[in-house]
Amino acid sequence: MRFFILIILLFYINVTLYGWTALKPLKSYKPNEFNLKKGIEYFEIRQYDSNKRLGINNKKYRVRYPIYKKPLSQYNYRLKKQFKRILPNLSKETNIKKLAICATGECKTTIGNGFYIDERENMGYMNEVSDVINFLGKIDTPAELQFVLWMNNKEDGKYYRKVRKGYEVIIDYTNSVANFGKCGKFRDKALVGYNGKLLSYRTLKYDAKYVPCIKY
Repeated sequence: MRFFILIILLFYINVTLYGWTALKPLKSYKPNEFNLKKGIEYFEIRQYDSNKRLGINNKKYRVRYPIYKKPLSQYNYRLKKQFKRILPNLSKETNIKKLAICATGECKTTIGNGFYIDERENMGYMNEVSDVINFLGKIDTPAELQFVLWMNNKEDGKYYRKVRKGYEVIIDYTNSVANFGKCGKFRDKALVGYNGKLLSYRTLKYDAKYVPCIKY
């Protein structure tokens, strides 16, 4: 037991010595740990499911990671109803969270739009990653850094450190679905600019041992 604790302590010291800071999973951050740009009061991502058999239902969606200065619950009923009824732009140019999900013998994709309410209670939407990230302004919190990775279809970061161009991020994850690429355990490294752009991304370590590989 003491040996196990010592190993954890040494690892923590090693990370700290080189200036790396641990990141929480994106879902663990609270809305006040993000900074929306001036004039924007509420923002959310809506995800819509799609498959070859049923197509896309643009009236049924899941809300992901709402970010706000003023929560949606504090708006009047009429505005909330109007906001929830805004239809998305799901054209070919849409590049927000195009994910593949495979389960029970079937694969489906999700596609997203961003929706907002400004300080004058005007409402709108966007369908491109660059427009969504622009709503955060300069990336200056760990929560925003994780959000940028998520918007670029990357896994949660584990550690980060500031560098001249932005943030270096270490990402550990396991893939066991052949439809998504090579199966195995990965350690990747991303460079995210202060403007929210993903400047580079590469794999540092790859190990396929003991990882099952399923194909749908």
